[in-house]
Amino acid sequence: MVKKTVHRRKSQGAHGTKKATKTSIAAAEAERWTCAFDGGATSDADSSLALVRSGINGHRLRIIDVHTGTQRSEHAGAAKICSVAWGRQPGAADKGSAHVLVAMGLQSGNVQLYSPARNAVVKTLEGAHVDAVVAVEFRGDALFSLDSNGVVVQWDVASGTAQREMKTGLSGACALLVAADAQRVAVASHRIELWDVSRAVRLHSWPGHTAPVHTLLWAADEAALVSAADTDRHVHVWDATPDAEARPRAVLTTDSPVSSVDVAASGSVLAVGEDGVLYAWHQIAVAQRSTDSTASGARRNAIGYTADGVVRVVSTATPTQSLPILRARFSRVGSGEDSVLIVRGGAVKPLFETLSLAGPDGQFERELVLNREPQGNLLLTSSRQTDAEQQLAAQLQVYSEKGASVTDPVAEGVRASQRAGDDDADESARAAQGVPTLADRIKQLSVGADTTDPANGAALAAGLRLTAGTLVRVLVQSLHTADPEMLETVLSNASRPNIVRDTVLGLPTAYVLPFLQQLFERFHATPARATQLLPWIRCTLALHAAYLTSISSLVPQLAGFYQGIEARLETHGRLLRLSGRLELANTQIRARCLYEKDHERQARAAMSLPMKPAAVYREADDSDDAGPADTEPPTPVWQAEESTDDEGGSGHDDDQWKEGSGDEEMGSSDSDSDSENESDSASDSGSDSGSESDDSDISGLE
Repeated sequence: MVKKTVHRRKSQGAHGTKKATKTSIAAAEAERWTCAFDGGATSDADSSLALVRSGINGHRLRIIDVHTGTQRSEHAGAAKICSVAWGRQPGAADKGSAHVLVAMGLQSGNVQLYSPARNAVVKTLEGAHVDAVVAVEFRGDALFSLDSNGVVVQWDVASGTAQREMKTGLSGACALLVAADAQRVAVASHRIELWDVSRAVRLHSWPGHTAPVHTLLWAADEAALVSAADTDRHVHVWDATPDAEARPRAVLTTDSPVSSVDVAASGSVLAVGEDGVLYAWHQIAVAQRSTDSTASGARRNAIGYTADGVVRVVSTATPTQSLPILRARFSRVGSGEDSVLIVRGGAVKPLFETLSLAGPDGQFERELVLNREPQGNLLLTSSRQTDAEQQLAAQLQVYSEKGASVTDPVAEGVRASQRAGDDDADESARAAQGVPTLADRIKQLSVGADTTDPANGAALAAGLRLTAGTLVRVLVQSLHTADPEMLETVLSNASRPNIVRDTVLGLPTAYVLPFLQQLFERFHATPARATQLLPWIRCTLALHAAYLTSISSLVPQLAGFYQGIEARLETHGRLLRLSGRLELANTQIRARCLYEKDHERQARAAMSLPMKPAAVYREADDSDDAGPADTEPPTPVWQAEESTDDEGGSGHDDDQWKEGSGDEEMGSSDSDSDSENESDSASDSGSDSGSESDDSDISGLE
């Protein structure tokens, strides 16, 4: 239990970070092939490989002969192919190639049946799936398909109708495995589920992987399951019996993430890592195997079982260079399991090889290193030359220094000065006769440029631009003498499409193939020069298509160019996704910058304007509130003084009155007289007011 705990922690910790981003999983899906061997679909087992490759307008299905490595047929469609499987037409008694079918699961939810013998799609199964069909598998006359939403459909191939539909509810499903009796199916996403088809009941579930499962195979007469997942460096062996446990029976470890897995009938397992190394375990997935036993030489550590045998392929030219193995499969020919079919090279021209893993004692060899010649990504050399190649070889002259001699530098310098004086005299004589000099001829090589115009001074200083006729002669001479500098001078005119077209049109047919070879070599060595080289490649292929089609060995010679284009197309989808993410981030950054600039502009505008009150509140005066009838006339001075005298408040009011009079010093006589007058007037006014009040009282009674 302690060992298992350590294993699970390491496994989850190693893949938890990788699974946080889906970039690594998408990259693994792009590198892993969508392919299938014919197996028992034909009389000659493992004779064909159905390989799906991406094209410019869609996916292409290629049927490749395993024995010769040549292409038998090809189907190009606009839909994306997610899965393929081999089968036979219903009712076919023999296993001839005329009755072979290849089922293609499409991203649109349909399933197409392709006949390699007819090179056409003979039937389309549609209407049952809504999501992409990620897995297909034949069982007799029935075809099982699985979509990414976990829906399993059983099709009648003869009628093209869906017989049974089972919804597993497994989101993100990506692998399907059908039992031999078609009564059980295993569906896998991050976990694996085993279902009963007739009852639509889940029998068992194994939650073993942290990434989507890409390979699911039977082992030990369908008593065990073998699975591998994206970015996972482990191959799990599960117990598929009714009383199975939810933990793996065995865990097989590799040094790199596993890209493909195969299982033999005896329980031996093959796994190919993304590092191009083949790992093999001898009879590890057998029935009733104890997890504690170490039979067949398998060494178990704290993580799992290491491989019994490791196969590497290295280059004969450079022993340190590793040639990756792309796929591996136990040979279905014969009864022995020691023969293994490996695939290496590339998708354009894969190389197939059969080798034996068993040693004299019947066990797998611990480490097997194969020395092979690397497959050139350039034009393939062949001992058989075409007529054009032979003609060109006859015209080429090899440079030789047999006639060279050593001279005295001093004497040579004297002779050079004498020749220079003679040349100057000859040039002066030719100028007098009206013959153009060498400088005039060089100026005439510029394409429509007026050498007397000052506006063209920068262009002339950078270098004169040659005409198409001159470029043809320079190009032929560079190919004839294998001069790379002269060829680079010609290729530097790629930005002039008219000159490129005219130069390629004027190129003799004997130099077309060598010119393409030089272009392909530079394109493969420096892919960043694609913008400069592709105009020349496109024009050469288009304008000399009639001549190129007459060359019988053209297809193998263009294999390197095809492989380079395939490699660039594989990264196109990832670059588009990265471009979309970067565009989204740039859009958010620009929107935030615009918002901040607008906010700062509004703040500066608000600070530059004068402060104005939003609202002004004024408190009303008593005089304003009072009406016209309530307004009283100001009290006369003499009346105010009388009222204060009557009330007896003489101190403060007298002082206030005295200050208001403005007379600081007055004579005693004057004040006495004034006071007497004021008292008289006050008495008069009092009598008058008394009479007025009496009159008002009388009027009120009346």
